[in-house]
Amino acid sequence: MFKILGICLIITNLAIYESKWSSYNRTKGSFFQKKLSISPDSFTVIKVADGDTITVRNNSNWELVRIRFFCIDAPEKSQPKWGKESSDKLRELLPLNSKVKLAIDKTDLYGRTVAEVFNYKRENVNKKMTELGLVVHYRFQKGCDDYRLVEKTAKSSQRGVWNDKKFELPWDYRKKMVFNSFLLKL
Repeated sequence: MFKILGICLIITNLAIYESKWSSYNRTKGSFFQKKLSISPDSFTVIKVADGDTITVRNNSNWELVRIRFFCIDAPEKSQPKWGKESSDKLRELLPLNSKVKLAIDKTDLYGRTVAEVFNYKRENVNKKMTELGLVVHYRFQKGCDDYRLVEKTAKSSQRGVWNDKKFELPWDYRKKMVFNSFLLKL
């Protein structure tokens, strides 16, 4: 009886979390690709946390800023194969102490700055990771239509995660992990 009640509570909480996150994102952006302006400040990569999150230092005021990549969602570090692949590729594209430019969108629910990141080659790293099939288009964020198209090309070419029939979308994987961890506590 208590297990059934617990499972119902988990499902309800996941639904509430998802609706809050989705409504938060619906208030931002436009239907079409959002045009972000590049910050005049220069930043230095201090840490690559995973395939879609880095920490940079603002070279103007030395402030540390945690960046969540705009329009993409990377496999979790604990996700078999692809979490490590995604993180490793991002480290290759953005080596420690490399200079980057940011096109900043907003601050997310966790206090991270959401931005497009451009490396020293002036390459949009968010799109490059999507082209390589190492991240997925984050469909819950508005203003990312061109990322959907880049992902479609990666899918049709079966690049990266799109060549793995067992790949689980990051948001589905996170929900499963939350659900499983709760069941273990029962």
